[in-house]
Amino acid sequence: MYRFPMLLAAALLASCAMQPSARVVSGDGPGIRAARAEPAQGARPRVAVSAFEFRGDAELGAGLADMLTAALFNADRFIVLERARLAEVTAEQDLAASGRIDPQTAAATGQIEGAELLVRGSVVQFERDCAGGSVILASTRTACMAVNLRVIDARTGRIVNATTVEGSSRNAGVGFTYARSDLPIGLGAYRNTPMEQALRACIDAAVAHIVETKL
Repeated sequence: MYRFPMLLAAALLASCAMQPSARVVSGDGPGIRAARAEPAQGARPRVAVSAFEFRGDAELGAGLADMLTAALFNADRFIVLERARLAEVTAEQDLAASGRIDPQTAAATGQIEGAELLVRGSVVQFERDCAGGSVILASTRTACMAVNLRVIDARTGRIVNATTVEGSSRNAGVGFTYARSDLPIGLGAYRNTPMEQALRACIDAAVAHIVETKL
C-alpha cells in the first residue's frame, strides 16, 4: 500500500532534477525604453564597431567585435549601433515594405541611424603562453594579447584616436569590467582558459580607453 506514494515521490523528485535552469550573466546597460528614448543628436556619440582584423582566425575577429560592442553598450556612455548583423534589420524592414506585415506593427524604413564614430581593431599579439610557463605548474602560464585600436570620424574619415590596448591573464578583472557575458561562438574554444582572461582584460582595457578619452 506504500508503493504508490513512494513511486509518486520519486517521480516528483526526478522531474525537479530535470528542470532546466538559466541565469543572466550580463546586461548592465540601459533598458529597452531608455535605449529607445536616447536622442540621436544628444550628448552621447553614436558608435559602431567593425570586425577586428586577425589573419589567423576570422571568427576570432568577429567574436572580439561582438564582445566590444556589448561592453560599450553596457558602459552606458554611448549610443551603440548594430553593424555586424545589420542585414537582419534591413531584411525585416524589406518584409514590412512588401505589404505582408500589419502596417501598425511594421518596421519603417529610412530611420536607421548613422554612426558618428567607427571603432576598428586589429589583433597584433595572440599568445596562449607568453610568459611564466612551467612544466610542473601549468597554472603559472600567462596568455597575452594586444589590439591596435582606431577610432574614425565617419563624417570625414579622419582617424581621431589610435592606441594599442593589451590584456593578459595576469591583469584580468582589474580596472573596468563592463561586460561579463559568455564568450561568443567564435571564441568558445578559449572558455575557462588563461586566454579567456586575456581576451576579457583586453576588451576591458579597450572600453576603459574609449570612455576615458571622452570621444
